[in-house]
Order: sequence, then structure tokens, then C-alpha cells
Amino acid sequence: MNENKLTALLSLLDDPTPEIYKRIENELTNLPISIIPQLEDYWLDSKNTILQERLEQVINKIQFSHVKKELINWGKSESPNLIEGAILVNKSYNPNLITEPIRKVIDKIKKDVWLELNNQLTALEKIKILNHFFYNIYNYQALSPNQPTNWDSDIGTVLSQKQGNYVIISIIYAGIAQELGIPVYGIHLTDSVLLCYVDKVDESSKKEDVLFYINPIDRGKVFGRAELQFLIESKKIVNRPKYYKAAENTSLIKRLVKHNISVYKKLKLTTYVPNFKDLYKSI
Repeated sequence: MNENKLTALLSLLDDPTPEIYKRIENELTNLPISIIPQLEDYWLDSKNTILQERLEQVINKIQFSHVKKELINWGKSESPNLIEGAILVNKSYNPNLITEPIRKVIDKIKKDVWLELNNQLTALEKIKILNHFFYNIYNYQALSPNQPTNWDSDIGTVLSQKQGNYVIISIIYAGIAQELGIPVYGIHLTDSVLLCYVDKVDESSKKEDVLFYINPIDRGKVFGRAELQFLIESKKIVNRPKYYKAAENTSLIKRLVKHNISVYKKLKLTTYVPNFKDLYKSI
């Protein structure tokens, strides 16, 4: 944008007329994220409190819009990466998140597990190795759902604290597995975050079958279809075939966003809720 036009728009941002202010805000919000350094410089030079407050709102909206577009593109990719999806959700309310430490921790766990893997191992043996490192060596665990916090979905914080809510723990577990070539995915079961180990039945048709199921909250416990059926019946919900099949990675990330909506409402941090709802509809 022409610098003179930008300056003119910013000079009107504190206009007392709501219609004018909203029009200016909308025009500024549609600017690319590369404009933010200029907006921050303008904020620093200004002594007008109202203008600074409104400029902060504009910057936040530009940052959220950028992350939302990234998450939409992520969901449209051929193989959406779970770790990257969780990072984008984190960035939606913490745009200055530094991702290098996150990748460093994930890559360290992956390397440790990879050194123990080989082509002769069965699917169950691979999961046992992953469980050993994830739960015994690195000591990751899920927090009680009765004690919600405003950080237990933040992938960066969870990786450093070694604990988080049941959704993010499942995402990290499955994300590490997938990056190692271990086909672990979520399933569609309502109000539960369980995983499954997928085996290709027919390479030509790309049909897949589930070998077994994994409970990432119970230290990666493995169980079969009969146990899953028992769990479904105990929930008193209609037993649907889709509950036994692998879900797309977008499903787990949507579950993470939905969890955030619930938790932030409980904690009365409602400022973030509209953005989370917007993200949920976009994935």
C-alpha cells in the first residue's frame, strides 16, 4: 500500500464516528501481514491512547487472519501434518510463538524412537517402542479434564511441561508416529480421543484396515475391536461403522479447537472464543 494512503487511514483510526472507524478498521485488517512492522512503528510514535488501542486490535486481526489462511491451506494439503496443525492453532492466539524449540523436541523424540526401529518389527512392537520413549523416557501424561487450564493445549508449553489435555497429547503422539512412518491416526468416536494403527489392505485401491486401537491417555494401551465396541455401547450412543475407522488429521485438529472453545468458556476467557469458532468452521 502507498505510504501516504496508509498514513491517511491510520490518522482516521481514532475517528469518533463508529461507521468511519469500522470502515477504516476493515480496510486496514485486509492488509498483508508484512504491513505489521509499519503499524507497530506508528503505534510507538503515537501518543493517542484510543488510536493505540484500536491499532492493537487491527494488528491482532491481521495476525489471526494470516494464521486462519495458513490453517485452511494446511487442511487442503494432501497429507496435513499434525504437529504443524497444532502449531497453527497455538499461533491463532499467540502469533509470536517461536516454533524452533517445538521442532527440536519433536525431532529429538523421533530420533530416539527411530534408532530402535527396523523393518523386521511388527506393528505392535513398533508401538511398544514408541510407548516406551513417549511415556517412560520422556514422561508425557494427560492432565485431568476436571482441571482445565489456559495453557494445556499449547503445544510448546505442553512439550516443555510434559503434560497437557488429552487432545493435544493424542496429537503429539500420533504426529510423532506419522513422521516416523508409523500409521497411527485418530478415529471418529464422539467425545473420546482414541487412536488406531492402520494397515493398507490393497495398495492399488488404497483401502485400509485397522489392526488395533491405542489409548494415548492410558500410556498407549493397545486394544481390539471388541473392546472398542464395548466402550461405544457403554456410552449409550448409536453404534456406527465410522467409529471403528481412521479419521483424517483435520479431525483431530478440529477436536483441539473445539476443546479450546469449551475450556476458554469455562475459564471465562471469552475474548478468544469467537476466533476459535471461526477456526473450527474453517478447517
